[in-house]
Amino acid sequence: MISLKHRIISLSPGKKIVVPGKILSMVSSIGRALLTGQPISNRSRKLKSAFDFSFRDKSSCSCMSTPRPCIFIHGLGVKEEMPENEDTFSYWGDSIIDHTPCCSSVKFAHLNTVDNAWTNETQQAKVCNRALAVSTTSTDLVITDTIVITHSMGNLMFAGALATGKCSLHSSSTWVGIAGPMTGSMASDFVQESCAGDTNWFWEKVGDISGRCPPNTGLKSLAFENGNFSSIPLNEAYAAAQETYRNSVYALMCGYGHTGITSKYQAEFWAVGSSIPHKSKENDGMVEFQSCAPGIPESQFGDSYRDRFYKTKLNHYDMQFKAGDALLDEAKMPVKWFECLL
Repeated sequence: MISLKHRIISLSPGKKIVVPGKILSMVSSIGRALLTGQPISNRSRKLKSAFDFSFRDKSSCSCMSTPRPCIFIHGLGVKEEMPENEDTFSYWGDSIIDHTPCCSSVKFAHLNTVDNAWTNETQQAKVCNRALAVSTTSTDLVITDTIVITHSMGNLMFAGALATGKCSLHSSSTWVGIAGPMTGSMASDFVQESCAGDTNWFWEKVGDISGRCPPNTGLKSLAFENGNFSSIPLNEAYAAAQETYRNSVYALMCGYGHTGITSKYQAEFWAVGSSIPHKSKENDGMVEFQSCAPGIPESQFGDSYRDRFYKTKLNHYDMQFKAGDALLDEAKMPVKWFECLL
């Protein structure tokens, strides 16, 4: 039994509330990042797990296909935009860079996903430009001889760009999708309800303390499909993106357990993920499994890193390769999955 100390919080003149200090500490750190789309601090991001999750005792995978340039396209939570692709990006952690045998080069897109919706046409054009830039064989509109890796809202931005004809994916290219909210995320609805005062009073005040109101443009664009905060144009954009996604993506990694790998953000993720009213218990804390795999039979998925369609017990941040791999659990090995995928 964990003993939780309580703390008195002043919410307004003459009004106070007693809440468990442990819960406040959990929500105010990673909770802010999860519910606003802001990245976690560099200090939290760079802290290592309590265990060594390396594969020093396991054989490495070699590339079984043709090595090609790789472009990693991030999701929600990045405020600063860079004019060109970068060689490194902390969004993806430190684990993945040495486990890309099929990448002849590695580049990272760096776009503003806080102030731009995934449906924004300019944003989608930028995604195309970033993907087109990494291979010398790509033409003005056709992405050729390229491996495209998308995480979270990056899946929607890329799928939306393809669906609206801003660029196309040549058969020589491969799209790897990770944790995509292809039908939206209930985290978006939860934040919008909280900021409007339509949910639990306690959570609304905690949200104000952690700075998640008002919701940013990127997060609002992830309103759940056909939900209270969606719209007819957004629903139509989701449908078009999903069709492109199903027809074009080569491999998927989707999570169904938001506790994930032992990490400095694990407990905070549990607290926030458990508070969002997801429509399914199978979620990575931010995205439900069925949202990541819309219209794709669950029978295609397996729970081993050897499976091309990988149903994992990872949370949303784990699938950014932030915590490396679990030591033994094959349902928690995102780095090994990507290393052995192609």
